Amino acid sequence: MNKNRDMKNTKILALLTIMALSISSCIIDDDAQVFSEGPHVLLFPSSQVTGFFLNDNSDDYTFTVPLKITGGDGFPLDAELNATFEVDASSTAEQGVDFDLTNSSGSVIIEAGSTFANLPIVVHSGALDPDNPTTVVLNITGGTSTSSNEIVASGNKGKITITLQATCSSDLEGVYQLAVTSSSGGSNFHPMEVITEIEEGTYLTTQSGTWNAGVLNGGVREGFIFKEVCGKLIIEQQYLAGIYSNLLEGITVLGTVDPETGDLQMVYTIGFDDNTTFNTYTATYTKL
Repeated sequence: MNKNRDMKNTKILALLTIMALSISSCIIDDDAQVFSEGPHVLLFPSSQVTGFFLNDNSDDYTFTVPLKITGGDGFPLDAELNATFEVDASSTAEQGVDFDLTNSSGSVIIEAGSTFANLPIVVHSGALDPDNPTTVVLNITGGTSTSSNEIVASGNKGKITITLQATCSSDLEGVYQLAVTSSSGGSNFHPMEVITEIEEGTYLTTQSGTWNAGVLNGGVREGFIFKEVCGKLIIEQQYLAGIYSNLLEGITVLGTVDPETGDLQMVYTIGFDDNTTFNTYTATYTKL
């Protein structure tokens, strides 16, 4: 008698377990469906970017910044999207003088099946001052598409600041003697340091820090990248050797070029972004 009662109770428990699993499955499916019905969001991947423009000949340049769409069901829209934007009043560059929009309506098309487009502006380099760069601030205002009736601008990535930096003709490529010291006490000397121009006004050194040649050859490069802006040297933040997690970047005091000898002086730091102390390196390049 007790045995039959136990079997009956077991069947009831099994049935309740199956019902509970079915209910749980329905809840998971409902959550997934709600998530897929979220809005499509337009955003700028970066909040700040700098464009460098040679202004020796007062040329006009087309400069683009990427604009992306994300969210929704996670897939690209199957119809084109018309994304709209406006010039923010905080811009210090003057529209019609320093720059112009290529589309006067303030819009750009993201093609069907794509998740991004390049938003172009035309920069009038002859109006730029190398010592006083101006900024263009753009705000995404929204978008429309026949594939979605809910397209919004990102709340924290819907604005981008573009710095318009004028540059001059540059000719720093060559062979130097490099003497470098570190705030940690290290030093090194490289008698044949080659600096290579990789694009107009942008250069690549052979070595970084006080390491010997060959120590960093597991990376993309052993040296670092810097730019010349009318006699001033700028080292933007980059990964050491192009691959390691150590960050290399110039300090607020820009590097210099001696106008008579062509010698270079640069100061930069190397460290991890979660460290409070970076090592500082002072590098002197003597032109041979």
